[in-house]
Amino acid sequence: MEGMSPDGRIGRTVFLFPASASPHPGTGWELLAAFPVFTEALDAICARLDPYLELPLKSVLCLADRAQRPALVERVSFSGPAVFALQAAQYRLLQSWGLQPDVLFGHAAGRMGAAFAAGVFSLAEACHAVGTLARLLSSLPDTEPGSPHLDHALKAYGRTLATLHPQPPRLPLVSDVTARPVGAETRDPEFWIPRSPVRVADAVELLHQQGVRTWLELGPGDLLTRVLPRCPPDGPVTAFAMARDWPLLQAGPL
Repeated sequence: MEGMSPDGRIGRTVFLFPASASPHPGTGWELLAAFPVFTEALDAICARLDPYLELPLKSVLCLADRAQRPALVERVSFSGPAVFALQAAQYRLLQSWGLQPDVLFGHAAGRMGAAFAAGVFSLAEACHAVGTLARLLSSLPDTEPGSPHLDHALKAYGRTLATLHPQPPRLPLVSDVTARPVGAETRDPEFWIPRSPVRVADAVELLHQQGVRTWLELGPGDLLTRVLPRCPPDGPVTAFAMARDWPLLQAGPL
């Protein structure tokens, strides 16, 4: 089903789930204060993630010392869980406003949030995967990509993924690795292990070819909406970031 953006452009809508953990000013605080639906969703998600973390995740996301919050959220032990928790809770809030995507795209650490929104993983399974990966990465010494320590951690993560029960996507889901729609490969644990390079520009081109003209970024910042102007093809698009534009999104349909 095609939707209409607030400025009147007609086209399909993609929800973007990026890897960025750098919080936009006010992320968490504003939505917690304004929307019980968001608060309830975030509380439920944090309760599932907290057993894997050294501090309660909600206390990190909503740290009163806003100067200290970004440095803590960006630590490897919190960055993945923080991104997932905000994206999943924001997705629940958008649903309560009647906003639905035509297609989903997850980038790097945001891949699990997109998979959860697409119905590939249950909340319990997604939180188990995200929490396990955060715990494994936080136990590593300072290391480079491709190091034996990292390889060992990712193999352990693969064993966790193999215990999950992924389902076919209920919503179209585009991969940042293949830049193609995701299908049967969701059942392969190896598919969900972090890898590079990712093909953001190619995925953007595919989505544009599929009629996407409205781009809505979930999470703590606006990473992908800032990248969009540098990705082919050129053409009119309408881009929003939930952390920045939620009052506009609440006001009307896309």
